[in-house]
Amino acid sequence: MAKKQLIALFMCSLTTFTVGGGLIPLLPIYATRLGADPVLTGYYLALAFLALSISSIFAGWLSNHLQKRKLLLIIAGVLMIPTAWFMGQVTTILGLTILTALLWFLAGFVVSMVSILTGLFVERSERGRVFGIIGLAAPLSGIIGGLGSGPIVDRWGYPALFTAAALVYVLLPLSALLLTDKPAIIRVPNTPKTTASPTVMLSRAFLFLFFASVLAHIANSQIVLGRSLIMDHNGFDATDISSSSAIGSIISLPFPVFIGWLSDRLGRKPLIMICYLASSIGLAVLATSSTLWHFWIAMALQSIIGAGVAVGSALITDLVPRESLATPISLYGSTQFIGYVIGFGGMGTIIKLLGLSASLLVGILLCMVALILLIAVPRPASIIQIETT
Repeated sequence: MAKKQLIALFMCSLTTFTVGGGLIPLLPIYATRLGADPVLTGYYLALAFLALSISSIFAGWLSNHLQKRKLLLIIAGVLMIPTAWFMGQVTTILGLTILTALLWFLAGFVVSMVSILTGLFVERSERGRVFGIIGLAAPLSGIIGGLGSGPIVDRWGYPALFTAAALVYVLLPLSALLLTDKPAIIRVPNTPKTTASPTVMLSRAFLFLFFASVLAHIANSQIVLGRSLIMDHNGFDATDISSSSAIGSIISLPFPVFIGWLSDRLGRKPLIMICYLASSIGLAVLATSSTLWHFWIAMALQSIIGAGVAVGSALITDLVPRESLATPISLYGSTQFIGYVIGFGGMGTIIKLLGLSASLLVGILLCMVALILLIAVPRPASIIQIETT
């Protein structure tokens, strides 16, 4: 992949995740300030990630039909700027929910388009490494957003935070302008369309990968929401809460590139399993956390799952010919958001009925099931499709 293309894709991803990394630790607190209880806060976050899931899948369909990925990225980036700013002006939880859902919808669209363009341009021998570099945007943005968002809120309040988010989003359409898109594929009438994409999506390998990723991200969502609620209950301020994400991201920063590089040499599946195992350990650490450095460790373990998504995307790219890649890779990318929808939606109810510790235990059990599904995934070589060049 050309360096200019890789840098532009990385910047699109970094910009999107920087705002997300800054907002996610504080959105549960912002929602409670607007009158939401833990159950309503969970539903609020679930709706946001539902919008993200829908847009991730929709992006694959739109990529196949319009084949104007660069233009779509620019449009999404422009729309995210006013949406972020208006989030700081709302006074009700309903208004916040609508705007957050819209912003997350656009963000999911961007993330999917970045994955699709990466898959279209990356060479087979460098897939793990390149997807790992793109995946590096998540922990790096966690550092930037986590270190910046808390002090902004403590000093100037939430409206200033969303104004800063809008300014960061200006970089997204500017970065997208530097991208190269694949020429549109012109289909000759009466020629059969490739069936590789639906064949792979119905295969045992894809289905097990899909559901394992969903379960792992349901568990991972317990760390994201649980950390904010536990720290807020224990009297930590916004800077402490957001910095826990930043420090966790610093600790886990090398993992996406290193694990992606290893997956090119050792295989994809064992590395994904390591990432899921890290989430289960993170849940156990969070359940016993009481001081700030405990939360740092929990968030470091939580963020490693992003490397698993990158390696999983490389594995999907191994399985699918490039002309059929958009739908499978966007569908797989949506698993993290589907997991967060279910996790955030269910966690508030579990907390209310059984307590926070029980919800964290459920997360650990789900990680174990995800690992079992991964073990059952057949070797990719047995179903890999031959690429057309």
